[in-house]
Amino acid sequence: MNTNVNLFELDSSYTIATYARLPLAIERGSGCEVWDTEGRRYLDFLAGIAVCCLGHAHPRFVSAIHRQASTVAHVSNFLLTAPPARLAERLCRLSGMERVFFTSCGGTANETALKIAKKRGKSLGKAEILALEGGFHGRTAGALSVTYNPKYREPFGDLVPGVRFLPRGDVEALRGAFSESTAAIILEPIQGEAGVIPLSTDYLREVRALCDRHGALLILDEIQTGVGRTGTWFNFQQHGFLPDLLTLAKGLGGGMPIGACLARGEAAEVLSLGEHGTTFGGSALMCGVALEVLQTLEDERLIENAVAVGDILRQRLLDLGDPVVEVRGSGLMLGVRLSRPIAKETVLRALDHGLIVNAPDEFTLRLVPPLIVTQEQAGEAVERLRAALEERQPVRTSPRAEPAKLHDVLAMEDLSADQAAEVLALARSLKSRSKGAPEPVRPVVGRTVALVFEKASLRTRVTFEAAIRDLGGHPVYLTRNDIDMGKREAIKDVASNLSRWCSALVARLFWHRHLLELAHYSDAPVINALTELEHPCQALADMLTIQENFGSEKVKIAYVGDGNNVARSLSKLALQLGYEFAVVGPENFWLEPAPGLLQTASLEEGLAGAKAVYTDVWISMGDEHEQEHRLKVFEAYQVDQRVMSMASSDAIFLHCLPARRGFEVVDEVIDGPQSRVVDQAENRLYAQKALLSKVLGVEA
Repeated sequence: MNTNVNLFELDSSYTIATYARLPLAIERGSGCEVWDTEGRRYLDFLAGIAVCCLGHAHPRFVSAIHRQASTVAHVSNFLLTAPPARLAERLCRLSGMERVFFTSCGGTANETALKIAKKRGKSLGKAEILALEGGFHGRTAGALSVTYNPKYREPFGDLVPGVRFLPRGDVEALRGAFSESTAAIILEPIQGEAGVIPLSTDYLREVRALCDRHGALLILDEIQTGVGRTGTWFNFQQHGFLPDLLTLAKGLGGGMPIGACLARGEAAEVLSLGEHGTTFGGSALMCGVALEVLQTLEDERLIENAVAVGDILRQRLLDLGDPVVEVRGSGLMLGVRLSRPIAKETVLRALDHGLIVNAPDEFTLRLVPPLIVTQEQAGEAVERLRAALEERQPVRTSPRAEPAKLHDVLAMEDLSADQAAEVLALARSLKSRSKGAPEPVRPVVGRTVALVFEKASLRTRVTFEAAIRDLGGHPVYLTRNDIDMGKREAIKDVASNLSRWCSALVARLFWHRHLLELAHYSDAPVINALTELEHPCQALADMLTIQENFGSEKVKIAYVGDGNNVARSLSKLALQLGYEFAVVGPENFWLEPAPGLLQTASLEEGLAGAKAVYTDVWISMGDEHEQEHRLKVFEAYQVDQRVMSMASSDAIFLHCLPARRGFEVVDEVIDGPQSRVVDQAENRLYAQKALLSKVLGVEA
């Protein structure tokens, strides 16, 4: 079983111990979010250290892998496929460089650049390579030889000779180091591993001028800064010059292993046939995906997003105040300098607040989120970081024990606030993946789920059946005519039999007491698909719809009309998650009092400031005997344009359906631009898929 604890035991037993891992094992991701093996959600502001520019499981990324792998994934470099040729052209046009050599990572891209510099230098009597203090260029022998930190180099003794390190940013030292024996200088425009430290435009232009004066090559390592991360395709484009050699990797493949060494001028002609090669560099699969990544960055304007969200993120980080003293970097490559040596412990505290960052040193936090990150996610990350910086509890250094699994979900309180948030996050992930992934993820193949439906249904039945099939299971639909539970056969017998055959029971019943009895005698988990008291599945879909429209904003929700089962479940969920909730209707139809719950007969009071206006039928199944009375008392609470105008100007309209048009709502509203009722209905599918995944204990 994949649990944090089990995986760490395997890792410590069988993996060569070269990584100081955080106490976290990731099982899946979607967008800027990842989940560990216990189902906990995290905002990923590390993105594989700047690799996953499109985040996790981006539909176009997933589709590109599937599309290319289904045609040709790899051939020998003695043969040619279309993707590397097309990618080489695209990179040259974007960068102004002339030729490309593809590698499998950033270290081998730098290795290629150094080989070009060394070969050219040998022919010209130039043997020295200059590099900067604080620079990091990879872990192959050549790349390691120009990496400054002694802890990376010294364990391996002599590496590539002729390397000289210069103090970062010191123009006089730079001028004094260049000579006719200088073959090349390699540097990063922003040093990531040193703490996200940018080099100034004046300094970089002086490097370019000295290279031209002394006939040396300028190798620009843009493995972290390239491919849009700093607000332009490549960081050098912000400084007004071209390098001779440009190395790329992180972000180019969106998560696939690929690197590239771009060359121009004399540097592009140095290597001859047979002098350099790599088995996997330039594979059709990696290059095909990279082409799609570049196109997605352009189509979705993600480089512009890096600038806009990066500016907001920088300011919000500065607004934290002490211990934050400085925010360095560009775009979505930011280093947060702290006044005290607490960065590494803050990284561990941040995990407990659902945020993944890292610390290149004791005083610096590094944030390199996916380029798809939103303003709302940036704000959420800063608040989580604030909590981590303010926390004074001991840090966690080992993986957490496995949490208790969900079992029955009979009422909304059967989900804690954290569990409800996890279900909603998973639902968002499943919905995102469904829009572009070539195949559904099927984690519950072979499982059977019984749908025990005493009440007729369209949305609940279809979405549960579709959800179970999408997850790889098999739904069995059982009506009142099939069972006649409690009359033809005792509920305890139905429960005990079904739970021997089925992995879960989904029950849509007239009476909540029957649901409780079913769950009592069932060994399999039971999910409430509606009773007269609760409708938790509908509430989850409703909240998913609200969050899609308003992000992390805790908006006010106004429920107009009958305080019924839907109102009860949604109010519990909303209040649990920190939303305002108002029931607006006749006092005799209010819900039970609850802390934070506003109940009023006044439309003006209840709708003031509301951004979600919700109503439902006035006469539910089982209430038909009250029809005449209900139509009379609820008449004043019909949701029309006048009622909608009492709410916030950007309010949305919600209805769980079916609707009795002309009674609780008019056509002008339910069919109007503020209506989200079709979105709600669609979201039943994803909310229920997520809930089933959690209850069955297998993540999608």
